[in-house]
Amino acid sequence: MFSKYPIKVDYKKEVLAGLTAFFAISYVIIVNSMILAEAGIPPELSVFGTIIISIIGCVAIGLFAKVPIVITTGMGVNSFFTYTLVYSLKLSWQEALAVSFSASVIYLIVAYTPLTNLLADAVPESLKHAITTGIGLFLVIIGLEKGSVIVKGDHTFMQLNDFSSPLLLMTLFTLVLTLFLFFKGIQGSFFIGILITTVITNVFNIIPREKSLFSLQAITDYPQIVGKLDFSGFLSGGFILGTFSLAMILIFESMGLFNGILPGIDNHRFKKAFRVNGIVMLFSSLLGTSPTIPAAESSTGIQEGGRTGITAITVGICFVAAIFMIPLLSFIPSSALAPVIIITGCLMMQNIRFINLVDLSEWFPAFLMIVMMAFSMSISDGLAFGFVAYPLVKVFVGKIKQISKMTWVISALFFAYLIVKIWI
Repeated sequence: MFSKYPIKVDYKKEVLAGLTAFFAISYVIIVNSMILAEAGIPPELSVFGTIIISIIGCVAIGLFAKVPIVITTGMGVNSFFTYTLVYSLKLSWQEALAVSFSASVIYLIVAYTPLTNLLADAVPESLKHAITTGIGLFLVIIGLEKGSVIVKGDHTFMQLNDFSSPLLLMTLFTLVLTLFLFFKGIQGSFFIGILITTVITNVFNIIPREKSLFSLQAITDYPQIVGKLDFSGFLSGGFILGTFSLAMILIFESMGLFNGILPGIDNHRFKKAFRVNGIVMLFSSLLGTSPTIPAAESSTGIQEGGRTGITAITVGICFVAAIFMIPLLSFIPSSALAPVIIITGCLMMQNIRFINLVDLSEWFPAFLMIVMMAFSMSISDGLAFGFVAYPLVKVFVGKIKQISKMTWVISALFFAYLIVKIWI
C-alpha cells in the first residue's frame, strides 16, 4: 500500500482525508494543554505550542517523508510528562522540557544510525501485527469513551451508559450514518458524518456547548514558555531516569505506530518518517510542549483515502487555521468524532488475522500486548508487556533459538522500563 513506487495522486481525496484526520485529532489542541496545565504550564499559552509544533510536524513529514501521517503531541506521552516527570520524579516543568529534549536526542541517535534497522528487524512478525491490532482496540475504547457509549461503572471500571444520554444517542446516530456512507463507498464519508452531526447538535442545541477557556489574544504572551529548558539537574537520578524512560517510550511507540498505521511501508520511507519525527520532537520541547509522535488518529485519514504527504500537509494547514478558530473547535461535539475513531480502530484490528493463533507461543505475547495497550490506556505499557513476554514464553516451550540477540536486548530494555515504573 505504501511502497517506494510513485502513485497517482487524487488531490480531492487527499484533502478530504486531511480534513477528516484533522477533525479526528483536533481534540489534542485542548486536551494536551489541559494535561500540561497540571505540570504547571499555563494552558492558554501551551495551546499555541501544541498547534505550532503540529503545523511543523505535519508539513515536514508531508514534504520530506511524503506519508499521510499526523505528527502532533502524543496522548499518553503528555501524561508521562506530567504525572511521571513532574509529579513522581519531582521535576519542574522546565526540567521536564529538558528531559524531553535529552530523550529526543537519544531518539535521533537511533534514527540516524543502523540501530533503526536493527531494532525494526528484531520485532517478531506476530508482535508487529499485534501492535496494529492493539492500537486499533485502543482507538475503539477511546472512541467509545469519547462518545459516552461507555462510562465508569459503580462496581466496574466501565459499563454501558444510560440511553437517556443525548451524547450517547448522537454517537449512535453518527455511527449508523457514517457506516451507511462508508459501506456505500461515498467519498468523504467520515468527514460528512462529522459535519452533519456538528450541524444538528448545534442547530437544535442537543448537546450544550462548553465555554472555551482559550483566546487568540493570549498568543502575545506565548513567548514566556518558549526555550525555558532547565538542565541544572542534568546529572541527578531523577533527570537520568526520566530521560531513559521517555526515550524508550518515544522510540518504540513511534516505531510501532509508523508500522501499525502504514502497513507495508518500505524501509526508505519508514526511515525518512522516523527521522522527521525525531527532528520535530526535538523542537517540541523548545516550543514549550510535550514530545511529538505519529498520531494513531492518522488512520482515519488513510481510511478516507489518504496515501501521500498531501494529506499530512492539509492537516498542517488546518492547524494553522485552528490558531484563529480555537474557540470554534468547541462547536464540534465528541459524538461527531467518536464514530470515526471507532470504525478506524475496527479496521486496524483486522490485522489480528495475520497472527498465528494456533501457536500459543506466538499468540500469547501478542494477546498480552493487545489487551494491555487497550486496558492500561497506554501504547508504551502494552509494548512493554508484549516484548517481555515473548522471549519468556519461547524459553518455556523450548524455542529459544527463535529469539534473536536484538530481541533479547529490546526485551531487557522494556523489562527495565517496567521496573522503573514500579520504582517511581
